[in-house]
Amino acid sequence: MLKKPIINTLVQVGGKIITILLSLVTTAILTRKLGPEVYGNFLLITSVWLLFDSAADFGSKVIGVKEASVKENNQRNEVYVQVAWFRCLTSLLLFFVGLLVILLWSGFDGLEIEALIALMMIGFTAVAGSLEIIFQTEMRMDLKVWGDIIFPLIFVVFVWFAGDKLNLIWIFGIYLLARVLSLVLSISFVNKLINNIKLARLDVGFLKKFIGQTWPMGIYMILFSGYDRAVDSVLIKQLIGVKDLAYYGLAYKIYGSLIQPAYFLINSVFPLLSGKVDNKRKLFWQTSGLMFFGALLVAPTIYFLAPWIVFVLAGTDYLVSVGVLRILLVAMVFAYLGHLVGFTLIAKGKQKLILLVGIISLVVNIGGNLLFIPRFGIVGAAWVTVATEAVAGVLMVGFLKREK
Repeated sequence: MLKKPIINTLVQVGGKIITILLSLVTTAILTRKLGPEVYGNFLLITSVWLLFDSAADFGSKVIGVKEASVKENNQRNEVYVQVAWFRCLTSLLLFFVGLLVILLWSGFDGLEIEALIALMMIGFTAVAGSLEIIFQTEMRMDLKVWGDIIFPLIFVVFVWFAGDKLNLIWIFGIYLLARVLSLVLSISFVNKLINNIKLARLDVGFLKKFIGQTWPMGIYMILFSGYDRAVDSVLIKQLIGVKDLAYYGLAYKIYGSLIQPAYFLINSVFPLLSGKVDNKRKLFWQTSGLMFFGALLVAPTIYFLAPWIVFVLAGTDYLVSVGVLRILLVAMVFAYLGHLVGFTLIAKGKQKLILLVGIISLVVNIGGNLLFIPRFGIVGAAWVTVATEAVAGVLMVGFLKREK
């Protein structure tokens, strides 16, 4: 039962190893050439716009896969098209909201042009997510991997040759170009994978029904992105400074990469959990075993390698990040658990329970950060992340046990 999901996961992990290597090269260039202060501003902009990306997605990727997995042929293709319409509309709405944030929020003072260029990414991200729904549902994540590799590869090449001209305007401009070129490749793959998919008019009836399913997940994703990245970044900058944000952000970037294998595995399993397959309980426990083995392998390895990893990535100026990274490894274990249990609840149609988890987690995260960042700095922020992931994981396990 797990053969095809495991193959899809291994392909994604293989691709992710390449993208991580490219990301490491990029991070090494950016941290050294920009310095902690400018790199901190880079992390602030990307963190805020990741929150906007989640708002634009509004749960459509997860629910889109769930809906398409139970359809056949033309009906499945219709779901793909209508979800793409939905994502385009939400990204357009969030683009205008983002413009207001740039104009009105003091946190972007002096960074307006850089933030605007980064905001333009939101529409292209919507298209990329629509294509990912197709790759994930059709169990062809191997095709998606090529786009994932091309994107950072182009970025690394341009950043490398930018030399001393490198600044935030250049960086976000190159991001846009790399995203467009990678999308061209991904669209060509979709055309070969699905020959009879056709652009259709927006179905208002489908839209209303789809929003009825996505809104709990959509709000949850906004809350999750808030406490996962945006809250930490904004509060660290406002309370203790942008340099500390750079140190924390580097550790969190490594932590985010370590979570990816769990995300890839559940991405591959989710269509089976949502579709018409027998013995989903067995599938759940098999996946749990793989998740546990992965966490058991990764956490101690990275703990001992943390000083070397940080030194290679950013040099001695960022060694403060080592202690933060080691703390975040505890959060990684809970995050692995949360991925599996959370997506299982979604497959069972329990998005409202996931939303409740998101609300509680956001309250814990904001309250904890306001209390601990002024006293303990970025170490306190790291332990708040651990507490937040632990609370979310325990709550979801409790809800899943109740649902049997």
